[in-house]
Amino acid sequence: MSNKVAIIGAGRVGGAVGRLLAQAGYSVTAVATRNQGTAEQARVFIGAVAAMTDAVKAAASADIVLITTPDGAIKFVCNSIAAGKGFRTGAVVVHMSGAQTLDLLEAAKGSRAYRAVIHPLQSVPGMELGVKNIPGSYFRVETDPEAAQTARELVKALGGIELKMPKWGSGKGSAALYHAGAVAVSNFFVALVDFGLRYYQALGADNKEALKAVLPLIKGTLANIESAGIPDALTGPIMRGDVETVRGHIEAMKVSAPELLPLYRELARHTALVAQEKNSITPQTAAEIKRLTE
Repeated sequence: MSNKVAIIGAGRVGGAVGRLLAQAGYSVTAVATRNQGTAEQARVFIGAVAAMTDAVKAAASADIVLITTPDGAIKFVCNSIAAGKGFRTGAVVVHMSGAQTLDLLEAAKGSRAYRAVIHPLQSVPGMELGVKNIPGSYFRVETDPEAAQTARELVKALGGIELKMPKWGSGKGSAALYHAGAVAVSNFFVALVDFGLRYYQALGADNKEALKAVLPLIKGTLANIESAGIPDALTGPIMRGDVETVRGHIEAMKVSAPELLPLYRELARHTALVAQEKNSITPQTAAEIKRLTE
């Protein structure tokens, strides 16, 4: 397999991945998007050879084709390239969607190309930040057997590490669970911080000022998770088995912020499970917290 790569769809992920691969010695032969101006901007950022709007022509220029369009367009783009005979025999066709499977690339298989999915467990809010954030990230890797080596070489070139998942099964269920985990630790984390800020809003605090106030606590907690791991990083009243403090939280919310109670109760019950894993509370205390939060 040569090191020639074509990128179809040069948004945040495509641009970042293209630049990282170019820095690792891959030749990015073409970048294709629907808009020539956007393609040219991505070409300059990546250091690619050509910018174009013709995905078939772009794919035909390389032995590795990365389809980094939005999820909803991956299958259509792959089908269109296959219909135009843009995939070389033996090429490896890759998408980078965490929630989707190899099935989106079925048309490539019909063109005697091989399929792969590589997805970084990382947030990519922009091309520059993607170049900064992706190296060191773990990746989900799912491939046809013939594409496995190429896919793992791509992950290595991106500075990534493969996440081993021995219970992975074929079909959409495994991909959905994997992606739900990513959503939980990233998107839900943002939502959880927003949830926490609402307690301070209930006391009249300015939202921006409250965020500044809790950021050191958030950063300290992340540092604890990195150094001590989970469950050992857990602190607070539930970890201590302080049922009365939890009871006080609930009574205060009933009076001043009842809309926050349902999620608080759910999180308190899960936190009790983590505390049990840490062996910091007894099963009896965990049961008492469960009764209190039902």
